[in-house]
Amino acid sequence: MASCSSLLQATRSRLLRVCYIPYRVPYDFGLRIQESLVQRRAESRSVLRKAGVQHATASLADLPMDLHGHVRTARTDYLLLLEHTPVYTLGRRDDSAAIGAAMSAPNVDIFQTKRGGLLTYHGPGQLVGYPILDLGLLKLSTRCYVATLQDILRRSLANEAIQLATINSPSEDSKYTGVWTQPNRKIASIGVQVQHRVTSHGFSLNVHEEALEGFRKVVACGLPDVQLTCIDEQLSWLGRPNMHLSVMDVAKIVSDEFVKSLGYHIDTTNFADYESIEKSDGSHVLSKVLLEHVPIASTA
Repeated sequence: MASCSSLLQATRSRLLRVCYIPYRVPYDFGLRIQESLVQRRAESRSVLRKAGVQHATASLADLPMDLHGHVRTARTDYLLLLEHTPVYTLGRRDDSAAIGAAMSAPNVDIFQTKRGGLLTYHGPGQLVGYPILDLGLLKLSTRCYVATLQDILRRSLANEAIQLATINSPSEDSKYTGVWTQPNRKIASIGVQVQHRVTSHGFSLNVHEEALEGFRKVVACGLPDVQLTCIDEQLSWLGRPNMHLSVMDVAKIVSDEFVKSLGYHIDTTNFADYESIEKSDGSHVLSKVLLEHVPIASTA
């Protein structure tokens, strides 16, 4: 069987739209954005199937104009990069022991999700990435995709702007999926969902110490002997406490590595617009997303 690396080398260059959402995103809103993008893709695939068109190999020059948009939608992948408002999310695996502790945390939402894994936390100071990708077009199995996400995050942390060393996961048990700086220190988590070969959910990378607050009350990922760490904490331990990277700085590094690792061409057009509302603490929370001037999700 071909390795993950050989499969990636065989992948043709494809289009990736990177969405840096500049406002904090409530978890349920982020979920609706993902679901909308996945649904748009499914609807275009359905139209093309009924027309007898293979979206992976179709040439636009050979198709009527009314199908061109459906082919582009079926082929275009997305990478959503954002910060969430505070939230605990539960994966498909039973984690009832963690629910009680999560429920005692003030002003933190709790959501059941369809991703893999156990309970985790998302909040300000943490970069969350939601890739909406067609694994069939990328020629990747789900297992190789998860391994690729781990490699992308590890290479991002090794980038010259950060220069953090990471280690292999301490165990092959799925609970240890993620990125580790030491055998008992985890800096990034991965939990994905794949439906009809299209991915959603994704990864979270702790950037600032603020991101660690939500982990203090719970046993994250079902690992009682493991502590979560972040980029700022690791840099401080390495004697570089004044090297401050914003979440957006790290998002740019991760997206660049994503493009290099998966052989994408990045779409630099202004295809998405965002609206926000200002909260009493001065932060701005996402309220509407427009894709090519069409609303795809809003808080209304």
